[in-house]
Amino acid sequence: MNRRSFLVDTGMGFTGLALSALLARADGRKPHFKPKAKNVIWVFLCGGVSHVESFDVKPELTKYAGKSIDATPYKNVFSDPRVKDVVAPNPSHGGRRQLMGLNTGYQTYGKSRLVVADWWKNIGMCADDIAVVRSLWTTDNDHGAQLQWHTGRHVREGAFPTIGSWISYGLGTLNDNLPQYAVLGTPTGDCCGGAWTHGAGYLGPEYAGVRLNVGTPSPLPYIRRPLSVTAEEQEANLSLLGKLNRLAGIDYPDDPGL
Repeated sequence: MNRRSFLVDTGMGFTGLALSALLARADGRKPHFKPKAKNVIWVFLCGGVSHVESFDVKPELTKYAGKSIDATPYKNVFSDPRVKDVVAPNPSHGGRRQLMGLNTGYQTYGKSRLVVADWWKNIGMCADDIAVVRSLWTTDNDHGAQLQWHTGRHVREGAFPTIGSWISYGLGTLNDNLPQYAVLGTPTGDCCGGAWTHGAGYLGPEYAGVRLNVGTPSPLPYIRRPLSVTAEEQEANLSLLGKLNRLAGIDYPDDPGL
């Protein structure tokens, strides 16, 4: 039994509202070490840039463009059990064996002779000042891969905490009046995890991302006060709502939804 359940079961009622609020605040995670970063901006791309047309160019794609993969030295690529496990459930991918050539050219840059696609010439000029890691691999073959980078889990494994949730969980917040984890723009729909791309999974909803509508007068639906409601009425409504929420927290201390 946790401490909150103990207090409820031993008779803490309405008079324990203030104590309940303090306990709720105390439940927040303390940093394991003094953090150096104050903010993190994480760009989540649904799909993103093709690696073979950026920094991991595959000239053989152009060489064998238009041919079936069975007509190339790489015809056994689908024999790998890891590839088969990912591609087989998706008929639109599993039946697509004709190779497509690159959509751009490429050049080598710097003393390192780094091969970079022509779309990234300015980055290519910095070839000797950057590191390109090509030893990474994933168990997904399409858009679900970025969710795996985001959560550490395959999209078919279900919802797991995202990196923003882990940062909120591990470092806490500097401002109790603002969201720890904000989501800007419109997240993905059914593709690539949907709401899983900014959820907190088993960490609890308090660490999930708060969606903000970008480019609208009201980023959050409850920010602007309706013209028909006075400031005093709004304050009274919010005060009552907060009190009811704290009461519910006492009655249902283990409900993660609260």
